[in-house]
Amino acid sequence: MTVLVIGAGVIGSAIAWELRRRGASVVLLESLSEGGQTSVASAGMVNPFSLTPAETPALPFMLHSLNLYPDWATQLYEAVGIDIEWCRCGSLRVALHDSDAQSVRATYEWVVRYEAQAQLLSAREARELEPVLTEECSLALWLPNEGWVHTGRLMRALHAAAVQAGVEFYRGQPVVGFLQENGRIVGVRTAGGVLRGDAVVVAAGAWTGALLHTLGIHVPIEPVRGQILVLSDLPQPVRHIMTSLIGYLVPRANGTVLLGATREHAGFDLRATAAGMHHLLQTLARLFPALISATVLKHTVGLRPGTPDANPLIGGIAGFEQLYLASGHAYHGILLAPATAQAVADLVLNGQTDLPIAPFDPARFLSA
Repeated sequence: MTVLVIGAGVIGSAIAWELRRRGASVVLLESLSEGGQTSVASAGMVNPFSLTPAETPALPFMLHSLNLYPDWATQLYEAVGIDIEWCRCGSLRVALHDSDAQSVRATYEWVVRYEAQAQLLSAREARELEPVLTEECSLALWLPNEGWVHTGRLMRALHAAAVQAGVEFYRGQPVVGFLQENGRIVGVRTAGGVLRGDAVVVAAGAWTGALLHTLGIHVPIEPVRGQILVLSDLPQPVRHIMTSLIGYLVPRANGTVLLGATREHAGFDLRATAAGMHHLLQTLARLFPALISATVLKHTVGLRPGTPDANPLIGGIAGFEQLYLASGHAYHGILLAPATAQAVADLVLNGQTDLPIAPFDPARFLSA
């Protein structure tokens, strides 16, 4: 079986690698020179709870993907020798005022049903754990099993593992349309010619909507610009992820931290803006004033593929046999990559999956 996977970000690359490991012939198509720019520009959080505002039917799938990470990281290292720096360092969900504290307490009430080790910490306990936290901190939720990966290393590892396994990786080959015969998708048209396959998986991130529009399919996936600052020369080390309503901080193994992130509905504008930097520096001053003298090493920008319910679209598309969608992962693309790869490989090769993907059925949004 030959499967064409459109998009070499974290989702498409993970799917391509998983399909090839299961014996499929796979072609991975990417419009840019390498692919995964949005994935690399993310903070790399593997966090089902700390940025999830309320209990959601997506949680079982999120937890399954979190639990896959240790073995997934090991498999990538064994395949290509690249350490993705998977670190289960834990995270603090920080409250800054009374209404925020009420929200954190409400979050704890449902989180503890999934994560028995979750704890509510006083302001003093939170600041003992992370001294860079502002004295405005009133309460924090400790989530010991959340973690992060180095997104640049992750993308290099996935691309190398896919190619080493035998995936044909076509860079600089934007897909401009599909081949359709009797309601069945049998291939794609690219800038370089036509490719035929037994199945097509669309994992094109924020660009998914424009691509499916060529089939008359309308999906509510829109780009959300996220700007992040990379800080170095920290006056104090940071050991854990810290999140709040206004921003987050994610450590890296080399001693830098990632400060994020804006959420801007700016279309496909990939500019790093002064307004974005201003917002992030205000977040730094408010949440982590001890780090205000750090060096701004880098300013990154990515376009997250957002959906109305903040959940991805994973599954087949009615009326288009052998066309599968795996997009709209928004802020959870890194977290959900290994589980999405398993689920899509199940669907493509077996026609079904036992994984809990019902909340992600594309039919909830799709109209033709």
